[in-house]
Amino acid sequence: MRPNLACLCLCLTLCASVFAAPKARAQSDMMATRGEIITLLGRIYEGESLRGELEGRGFRGQNLSLAMGQVQRIMRDPVVAGHIADRVLAVQSGASIPMSQSQGLLWGLVDQGVGHLPLRDLRYYYLVEKTVLNAMPTRQCGLAVRERLRPEQLSDATAQVAARLNTNALENYYRIQLEAAKAGARRGPATMTTARAQAAEDRIFSALTERLATDPDAPRLIAAFADLDRASNRNACAAGRVFIDTVLTLEGQELRDALVYLSQPTLR
Repeated sequence: MRPNLACLCLCLTLCASVFAAPKARAQSDMMATRGEIITLLGRIYEGESLRGELEGRGFRGQNLSLAMGQVQRIMRDPVVAGHIADRVLAVQSGASIPMSQSQGLLWGLVDQGVGHLPLRDLRYYYLVEKTVLNAMPTRQCGLAVRERLRPEQLSDATAQVAARLNTNALENYYRIQLEAAKAGARRGPATMTTARAQAAEDRIFSALTERLATDPDAPRLIAAFADLDRASNRNACAAGRVFIDTVLTLEGQELRDALVYLSQPTLR
């Protein structure tokens, strides 16, 4: 599941726009082409078309202004725009781009950078993801947990939740989102040693076992965890909500390691 909120609702339009750029020119012109792409990114989301798209997803008032500003801020950030431009040029020149990036250059950056955030921001980011999951209708929630929603469906669902967030919460989330995108562009995905990742997985499993020991719905939740592909949307949704809620009960370094572990590209 990739609930990156309003960032998600822009990915398909972004990719369609930037990949419609002219074919790569001679090597001597590459910097000019990069500059053109960066300029394009800064102009894509301007005016009434952006406003209409966000209003269609439920943004109003201060939240609408925040969302419009966030889109423009991200697309005009030199680190983020430069990284996206470099990826576009790489595709144009025939280079292979990892699947996690080709599915959405912007959300790939946010995913990569989340694990570099300080614990306070990392925790807040996942608290928002928890809010999104809790606010989704059961069917959408289950499909998201089972990774069965098409990107555009997930983007609509998550953006609609973002539109209803408290304005202060949305503003803080957008600040974190931009920092994650810049960290992803500069540093790539956060990594863990095998031993540390295993320790984080074991701690999550232990916390989940403790939680389920007192949960009357444990049998159906355990069955859902064991086979999400075959779980009903109702059971998958319940399992996903219990999972993220349980992880967020951890504290200190255990919490940080668990959230960095969850941010690993192979797990997203």
